[in-house]
Amino acid sequence: MNESMIVPNFIHQLLSTTTEDTAQLANKLCSLLSLPVLITDSYYQILSSSYPAGVPVLTTILAIQPLDLIESATAFSCQITTTMSDEYGLVSPITQGNSTLGYLFILPSKKEKPETYSSMLEFAASLASIQLHRKLEKRQEKMKFKEPFLFDLLYGNLKQPEDIYEYGSVWNWDFHLPNTVLVFSLTDFNPILTGKQMINHLLYIVERTLIDGSIKPITLKRKSQVIVIFPLEDDQQKNHRAEMIGFSTAIINQMKSLHPEQALSCGIGKTYTSPVDLFRSFQEAKVALELGELMGIMIPFFSDLGLERILYKHDLQDLKEFYEATLGELLLYDETNNAQLMETLEGLAANQFDMTATSKALFLHRNTLRYRLKKIEEILNVKLDDLNIKLNITAALKIKQLRKM
Repeated sequence: MNESMIVPNFIHQLLSTTTEDTAQLANKLCSLLSLPVLITDSYYQILSSSYPAGVPVLTTILAIQPLDLIESATAFSCQITTTMSDEYGLVSPITQGNSTLGYLFILPSKKEKPETYSSMLEFAASLASIQLHRKLEKRQEKMKFKEPFLFDLLYGNLKQPEDIYEYGSVWNWDFHLPNTVLVFSLTDFNPILTGKQMINHLLYIVERTLIDGSIKPITLKRKSQVIVIFPLEDDQQKNHRAEMIGFSTAIINQMKSLHPEQALSCGIGKTYTSPVDLFRSFQEAKVALELGELMGIMIPFFSDLGLERILYKHDLQDLKEFYEATLGELLLYDETNNAQLMETLEGLAANQFDMTATSKALFLHRNTLRYRLKKIEEILNVKLDDLNIKLNITAALKIKQLRKM
């Protein structure tokens, strides 16, 4: 770049973008430098980008590794790790006060001196700061009204559909469509150790995935959870299920890739056509999430949970008494005789009381299995081919699993 361009020309041209969004700034900077330009948020998620003709487009930045500082500490060279390759770049943080709002990247050749671009890069970052700060202020202003509305909606405080339609139109949300509530939760979340950054990152990933799927985000962040109201346009129920599985899987995989140390759970409520009933879907999603964690189900649907959800809501003392009355003698026998008959019974129940399937699953000869089941019948004083006995044993084993007995 010519030295004569460094002060008057580029400042004048970049200033013309201050009333526009970051996309216009990226386009102008790309035009001036004939280099790729990327503007990201603080998590390196790309907000705007511009490329010279014929240059491959980067879709995802996973991490950056500083290489050295330029003249000032506010711009530096770095290695950019993407899903496809590692790239050389120059970056300037986009700051507002003590907060980092994002980053401005350009991708020159390694042969070019970083100092050539430092002034323009830092000036462009200061303009991006104005734009991102303005966008953040607008979002915060809308959030003042958005959160109380969604809170009232999800907790059943809004009783008239017309009121919900009217409020939703403020954010261009269409509550005339059927909707389902999904809840994503950071497992063992510690706000002191983890801070707000992790849950904010989860919220960003959720909203970005929705936008990528051409869905306007309806989300609410509460403590360690992100709640999503998911609109469903297709009339086919099986398509709804596949859509929500795909969406949930994408969120879980992205969080696992970026934060492998942090476990993430989810739960999915039932679909309701009236927005007045969305509080039911929210409560169902929370139950599905908790039961999914207990039962090891990655993407649990409330509609798939039968006996489990009934037992989960029941009085704990009653459940303990039923469990002990049904299987207590077998537990005592195992403890006294160092036996494993409970494990055999669990295997039988898991295989729908089918002898052949159970013997294969437990690697037991049919005669050995038959002997063990006969012993179980003697200890419990029951017949395992009795339908009522099968139901009682199934319920007791579900209680054991749900209540960690």
